[in-house]
Amino acid sequence: MRKFMTSLAAVATVTLAAVPALGLLQAAHAAEPTARILVGDLDLNDPAQAAILKTRVDTQGEALCRQVIGRNVRSNIREADCLAQVRLDVRRQLTAMQHADLRRSVAPTQVASR
Repeated sequence: MRKFMTSLAAVATVTLAAVPALGLLQAAHAAEPTARILVGDLDLNDPAQAAILKTRVDTQGEALCRQVIGRNVRSNIREADCLAQVRLDVRRQLTAMQHADLRRSVAPTQVASR
Protein backbone atom coordinates (compact mmCIF):
# COMPACT_ATOMS: atom_id res chain seq x y z
CA MET A 1 0.00 0.00 0.00
CA ARG A 2 2.83 2.37 0.85
CA LYS A 3 4.45 1.75 -2.54
CA PHE A 4 1.14 2.52 -4.27
CA MET A 5 0.78 5.85 -2.40
CA THR A 6 4.36 6.81 -3.30
CA SER A 7 3.68 6.07 -6.98
CA LEU A 8 0.41 7.98 -6.84
CA ALA A 9 2.13 11.00 -5.29
CA ALA A 10 4.84 10.90 -7.96
CA VAL A 11 2.27 10.76 -10.76
CA ALA A 12 0.27 13.61 -9.20
CA THR A 13 3.43 15.74 -8.89
CA VAL A 14 4.36 15.17 -12.54
CA THR A 15 0.79 15.89 -13.66
CA LEU A 16 0.53 19.10 -11.66
CA ALA A 17 3.89 20.24 -12.99
CA ALA A 18 2.64 19.74 -16.55
CA VAL A 19 -0.49 21.90 -16.10
CA PRO A 20 1.33 25.27 -15.94
CA ALA A 21 3.48 24.23 -18.90
CA LEU A 22 0.32 23.59 -20.94
CA GLY A 23 -0.93 27.05 -19.99
CA LEU A 24 2.31 28.59 -21.26
CA LEU A 25 1.96 26.77 -24.56
CA GLN A 26 -1.62 27.96 -24.95
CA ALA A 27 -0.60 31.53 -24.14
CA ALA A 28 2.10 31.39 -26.80
CA HIS A 29 -0.40 30.23 -29.41
CA ALA A 30 -3.02 32.70 -28.27
CA ALA A 31 -0.96 35.76 -29.10
CA GLU A 32 -2.64 39.11 -29.45
CA PRO A 33 -4.39 39.55 -32.80
CA THR A 34 -2.47 41.66 -35.28
CA ALA A 35 -3.14 43.17 -38.68
CA ARG A 36 -0.74 43.76 -41.55
CA ILE A 37 -1.50 46.78 -43.68
CA LEU A 38 0.61 47.22 -46.78
CA VAL A 39 1.73 50.78 -47.44
CA GLY A 40 4.94 50.47 -49.44
CA ASP A 41 3.15 49.78 -52.72
CA LEU A 42 1.18 53.05 -52.53
CA ASP A 43 2.08 56.58 -53.60
CA LEU A 44 0.46 58.44 -50.72
CA ASN A 45 0.94 61.73 -52.57
CA ASP A 46 -1.83 60.57 -54.93
CA PRO A 47 -5.32 61.13 -53.44
CA ALA A 48 -6.68 57.93 -55.02
CA GLN A 49 -3.93 55.84 -53.46
CA ALA A 50 -4.29 57.63 -50.11
CA ALA A 51 -7.95 56.54 -50.26
CA ILE A 52 -6.79 52.97 -50.86
CA LEU A 53 -4.72 53.18 -47.68
CA LYS A 54 -7.75 54.44 -45.74
CA THR A 55 -9.80 51.53 -47.07
CA ARG A 56 -7.08 49.05 -46.10
CA VAL A 57 -6.81 50.51 -42.60
CA ASP A 58 -10.59 50.46 -42.12
CA THR A 59 -10.99 46.92 -43.48
CA GLN A 60 -8.12 45.41 -41.51
CA GLY A 61 -8.98 47.48 -38.45
CA GLU A 62 -12.59 46.31 -38.39
CA ALA A 63 -11.49 42.68 -38.70
CA LEU A 64 -8.89 43.13 -35.96
CA CYS A 65 -11.37 44.83 -33.63
CA ARG A 66 -13.91 42.05 -34.13
CA GLN A 67 -11.20 39.55 -33.10
CA VAL A 68 -10.17 41.57 -30.05
CA ILE A 69 -13.72 42.16 -28.87
CA GLY A 70 -14.72 38.58 -29.66
CA ARG A 71 -11.89 37.17 -27.54
CA ASN A 72 -12.95 39.14 -24.51
CA VAL A 73 -16.74 38.96 -24.46
CA ARG A 74 -16.93 40.85 -21.15
CA SER A 75 -14.82 43.66 -22.58
CA ASN A 76 -16.20 47.17 -22.46
CA ILE A 77 -14.27 48.16 -25.59
CA ARG A 78 -16.49 49.66 -28.26
CA GLU A 79 -15.68 48.84 -31.88
CA ALA A 80 -15.48 52.56 -32.74
CA ASP A 81 -12.89 53.13 -29.98
CA CYS A 82 -10.91 50.10 -31.12
CA LEU A 83 -10.93 51.31 -34.73
CA ALA A 84 -9.78 54.77 -33.64
CA GLN A 85 -6.87 53.14 -31.81
CA VAL A 86 -5.96 51.12 -34.92
CA ARG A 87 -5.92 54.32 -37.00
CA LEU A 88 -3.73 56.02 -34.40
CA ASP A 89 -1.32 53.06 -34.37
CA VAL A 90 -1.08 53.16 -38.16
CA ARG A 91 -0.33 56.90 -38.13
CA ARG A 92 2.39 56.35 -35.53
CA GLN A 93 4.06 53.77 -37.74
CA LEU A 94 4.14 55.86 -40.91
CA THR A 95 7.41 57.55 -41.79
CA ALA A 96 7.77 61.33 -41.88
CA MET A 97 7.77 61.19 -45.69
CA GLN A 98 4.56 59.17 -45.74
CA HIS A 99 2.91 61.68 -43.38
CA ALA A 100 3.98 64.54 -45.65
CA ASP A 101 2.66 62.73 -48.72
CA LEU A 102 -0.70 62.11 -47.04
CA ARG A 103 -0.99 65.78 -46.04
CA ARG A 104 -0.30 66.84 -49.63
CA SER A 105 -2.81 64.36 -51.02
CA VAL A 106 -5.67 65.73 -48.92
CA ALA A 107 -4.73 69.41 -49.15
CA PRO A 108 -7.12 71.39 -51.33
CA THR A 109 -5.57 72.40 -54.62
CA GLN A 110 -5.27 76.11 -55.27
CA VAL A 111 -6.71 77.37 -58.53
CA ALA A 112 -4.90 80.45 -59.82
CA SER A 113 -7.23 83.38 -60.40
CA ARG A 114 -6.72 85.52 -63.47
